[in-house]
Amino acid sequence: MTTTSLATLADAIAATHGSTAPTTWDAPTELLSAAAVLFTTHPADGTDELLAGIARLLGHGPHPAVTLHADPPARGPRERDILHHALATAAEPGRPPWPHGPADPARLAATAHALTVTIPCRLTALRAAAVLHLLRLLPDTDEHLHRDLIRRTAWLLDPRTDDPVTLLLTLTASDDPLAPTPRSRTHTRERPLEPLPLADWDLWPAPDQVLTLSGRITAVRAHSHIVFADLAWDRHSAQLAVDPTAGADLHAGDLLAARGTCSTSRSGRPTLFVRHLERHEPGAPPPLPGAAPLTPLLGPLRAHLAAADFRETMSPVLTDGYFGGAARPFTTWAHAAGRRQYLRVTTELNLLAVIAAGTARCYEIGPSFRNEGQRGRTAVEFVMLEAYAADLTLDQATVYLADLVTATTGITAPLARRTFDDAFAEISGIHPADTTAVRALAAERTPYTAEHTDDPDRLARRLWRHSVRQHLRGLTAITHIPGPASPLIAGTGRRAQRAWLYADGLELAEIAANERDPHQMAAAFATQFTADRHLAHRTYQQVIDLYDSALPPCVGFGMSVTRLAGLRPAPVPTQRRTPARTTERTP
Repeated sequence: MTTTSLATLADAIAATHGSTAPTTWDAPTELLSAAAVLFTTHPADGTDELLAGIARLLGHGPHPAVTLHADPPARGPRERDILHHALATAAEPGRPPWPHGPADPARLAATAHALTVTIPCRLTALRAAAVLHLLRLLPDTDEHLHRDLIRRTAWLLDPRTDDPVTLLLTLTASDDPLAPTPRSRTHTRERPLEPLPLADWDLWPAPDQVLTLSGRITAVRAHSHIVFADLAWDRHSAQLAVDPTAGADLHAGDLLAARGTCSTSRSGRPTLFVRHLERHEPGAPPPLPGAAPLTPLLGPLRAHLAAADFRETMSPVLTDGYFGGAARPFTTWAHAAGRRQYLRVTTELNLLAVIAAGTARCYEIGPSFRNEGQRGRTAVEFVMLEAYAADLTLDQATVYLADLVTATTGITAPLARRTFDDAFAEISGIHPADTTAVRALAAERTPYTAEHTDDPDRLARRLWRHSVRQHLRGLTAITHIPGPASPLIAGTGRRAQRAWLYADGLELAEIAANERDPHQMAAAFATQFTADRHLAHRTYQQVIDLYDSALPPCVGFGMSVTRLAGLRPAPVPTQRRTPARTTERTP
């Protein structure tokens, strides 16, 4: 189809949709009815995951139902028209549409783009329409195609794309979307099984010595008679001088083992003049894992805690139940145990159990997981330091934590102590006690919150996080914080025994003294539950039982190691690298 005819088709479909008033698509009835085929024909392992995925998909509805252009007078989501017309247009002339025939990717992309530009398309509704389409195809397919459609259904229910055109292209591709074809390599030589020769790095640079250096190429500079390349591995780096014939195939990112003689270039830079390449694998270095930048901090952090007699512990990442305020966990299914389990949102209970068993001070550094949006990110995993001490007061723990921050980062400012009200008034010009002014400021800066509550304490806290705390400088401990505190913290409101620690406006940690009355704690939990929309499997019985067993008074703090790493100065390289020169020449 030409661009003009695609635009005409899109206009015709849109006109059909607009011919009658929209209603609501009964997606649960259609999808769940079609899903019955999963239990009657060729039962597939993982059917429960498919049903759970359908349930998650239905949670994004409801979707409008309109008169369909591809199947009048039927009604359904407009995304079903996009799907069916795209598949029909992409089919080869005289051949049935996908999956019974091939789908031309160029025509499919052009059609999908033209339709979605004109017709409003919600990705979740398009995905639901595609799942329904596949489920209805299952009864009339042979075993091989049945298995393929099941796998494509699984991909749709656990997607890796957020674009309608890409979704349709991946859905109809000839390869399996769950196992994409590897990228082709220019070099197909057999890969050696031996490890990289790395021992000679300890000898580098060694004048007139023959060495073998291995690593990743970080830069290539080609000249008329020679090619220079920078090679790096771990904390080492070296310049290579390579013959133009061998150096023509070198690119940044390649994995290399080069043997040659160590000398210096005319600029005086140590250089390995390569005789031959013992190993050359084209490629590119994968990105570092998200936790990699934290590793330089962990050694000093553990050393400081050990010097203060804190004992390190380790808690299970998967738990049978969960707690932790209003935090939502990631949920999985333990097949061997036959029950749901959860990625932990906190290590607090395990640490308190260690204290109750007779340890004065303990801590854990590890990942915590929150299945909720947080500052623009969705799937949140962050590294936390949580610690408890039975022999420190709240004030002593605050001083210790500030000392830990200064000892492990580049911050040298002394600790300042300020109440929430004083800091809020100084920065914003409005005292939290002036409820009228607080409500007016909230209506201006945080209108959504102001529309949903007129509680001055909640508004003050929202304003604090939105536009006040960023103006704090140095290390600051904020006390007498308004609003509700965790039921595990002694006291309530501004009398709660807690402090927030900031470094140049960045919130690092909360320090708190624990509540000791299990009856008061149980009442606070009951009050909290009345506003909790996600009660399933959240249990505090273990917490109440632990406190009821005579847990000693203790103070704890939780600090984001991820944020702390952002305050740590970059490590100084062990070997200074000379800037690249464009006038390098051989000796």
